[in-house]
Amino acid sequence: PRNAAAGAVRQLDPAATAKRNLAFFAYSAAGLDVASQAQLLQRLRDLGVRTNTHWRAATEVDAVLAFVNEWRQKRQELDYGTDGVVVKVDRIEDQEKLGFVANNPRWATAFKFPAEQATTTIEDILIYVGRTGVLTPVAALAPVLVGGTTVKRATLHNLDEVHRLDVRKGDRVVIQRAGDVIPEVVRAEVDAREKGKDFPVFEMPETCPVCGGDVEHSEGEVAYRCGNPACPAKTGQRIGHFVGRGGMDIEGMGWALVTQLQERGYVADPADVFFLSKEQLLGLDRFAEKSATNIYERIQAARRRPLARVLNALGMPHVGWTTSEDLAKWLAPKLPDKPRFADALRLLREASAEDLQAIEGVGAIVAKSIYDHLHDPEEQRGLDRLAEANIEVVPPVVRAIAASSPLAGKTVVFTGNLENRSREDAEALAKSLGAKVTGSVSAKTDLVVAGPGAGSKLEKARQLGVKVVDEATFEAMLR
Repeated sequence: PRNAAAGAVRQLDPAATAKRNLAFFAYSAAGLDVASQAQLLQRLRDLGVRTNTHWRAATEVDAVLAFVNEWRQKRQELDYGTDGVVVKVDRIEDQEKLGFVANNPRWATAFKFPAEQATTTIEDILIYVGRTGVLTPVAALAPVLVGGTTVKRATLHNLDEVHRLDVRKGDRVVIQRAGDVIPEVVRAEVDAREKGKDFPVFEMPETCPVCGGDVEHSEGEVAYRCGNPACPAKTGQRIGHFVGRGGMDIEGMGWALVTQLQERGYVADPADVFFLSKEQLLGLDRFAEKSATNIYERIQAARRRPLARVLNALGMPHVGWTTSEDLAKWLAPKLPDKPRFADALRLLREASAEDLQAIEGVGAIVAKSIYDHLHDPEEQRGLDRLAEANIEVVPPVVRAIAASSPLAGKTVVFTGNLENRSREDAEALAKSLGAKVTGSVSAKTDLVVAGPGAGSKLEKARQLGVKVVDEATFEAMLR
């Protein structure tokens, strides 16, 4: 339900969102003359605003804990999902005195319920092949209801994890949804194995279950990979990544469409997307003139994209958003006016592994990975074909950063929700002022900007003694 609600809110068409009949509980409001949280909720109800009625005022800790335990037992009686109870100081005056730390109120805390668990049977252990060829074991389960959702699959991550859990086909297993979201196997009920019945130990296959190619495994690595560069599973995943939000962001090109294009033989590589004709799209199942035209026009619009986005769309091993942006900054001053992807590809191919390693933010392993990918004979067709697609790349504007900039040379991490600007905008602003934005906190981090909902990153920052500020303080620093 949570994922469905989030998806409904993010619809590009407001009319589509209106049809989803979404509702919400209000828990706060500004500008109301009230003395307590209890009065606030009552005032909201008087105004006709829906609020949650399952709350209780308490004067003792024991009463608070009793309420938490009560709803831990009764959570399934609700017609919506919940993963915990929030406890607040009631008096608004006391809330104001206690204040916030990094946008987290000192006057409120959350008691999270243990993840709901259920027992079911592993009917089979399947193999999922990702875009880099990594084989991931997945437990096919007898359907079971967990946290209001019917679960039929649960990832087993890798062979080492399967052996650690000693999970086997036919086992009774305990599963839970990690964070009440991702299904995972917690343990196998080994004692429940029927005596005399065969429960074979799981091992990775020697050939890819999709294409029959050889499975490769390097000593010291956890991953097992399909070695066939033309594996349909790898290709499909790569195309899906290429056209997805983290790549060229072509709206409407979901997995079903990618699969159909593969099955028709229209695409065998991400670059093939740009050579699709409207006639080919019209011939697809459930595609009429309007839908084919829309997809075709979106593909054409994607011929102009920020350079970092195009580099990230390539799906090079060990290269994510941050490294793509680092590469784009390095390439920017070297590119001609109105550059095309072909220009960027030429410069990257001319660079040695040592040249790439010299780029700020790119280490030895990543540099070698980029170099190997760009010079891998099996990757050349796709890269060359993409260069022929006449894609205009928009390089980042690299400005000289004043030494007086408050973020010059600083490593910054954003965590939690921001209220005044999107995370993407905040990160872009920080980078424009000379900061290096990363996704994890370490001893090298200079500043953590934390909003409501900040979790493990905020905790780690505190443990390491890293400076933490809220959004308002961050904005004030930049004035």
